[in-house]
Amino acid sequence: MKFNFKYTLFFFSLLILSACGNEYDTEEYFDLEELPNYVAFGDGSTNNAVLETVVVAEDADPGSASFIIEAPAGTLSDVNITYEITGTAVAGIDYNIANAGSIVLEANPDDFLDRDQVTLDIEILTDGVVDGTKTLTLTLTSASNAEGNLAVGRGGTDFLKSANLEITDVDM
Repeated sequence: MKFNFKYTLFFFSLLILSACGNEYDTEEYFDLEELPNYVAFGDGSTNNAVLETVVVAEDADPGSASFIIEAPAGTLSDVNITYEITGTAVAGIDYNIANAGSIVLEANPDDFLDRDQVTLDIEILTDGVVDGTKTLTLTLTSASNAEGNLAVGRGGTDFLKSANLEITDVDM
């Protein structure tokens, strides 16, 4: 068997280099910051940063639209959420929302996924008038529970802070 110095040197160098490495100190290289607990509109998953506009016809069956408002980090007490309603749709003529402007997300200690949420239902009304497509925008303005104020929007940003509804006219 012939001794090959080149191959031996190569494997020895490879062994030395593979043993070399950086010892990372997580305190030195990473700045981990806990995001604030927050409420935001959601679609049942945590993957979307923007919600698609929900489009519903005046005579749709069922005659409603629903939006999920969630506290992804969970909550130990009920969360009082307020929201603003804007757009061209008129309350009582084009839509109805029970307790418009506020909703309560009830704490659920049995939720093992720790994704507390509440559904905001909007009843769509047929007005019998040719008035074109109407819009409705719901924007979260504040949230609080027994522990204090919670941020609104994903992580306290504008992401998932608003939800849009479009009501198409069926009166021709």
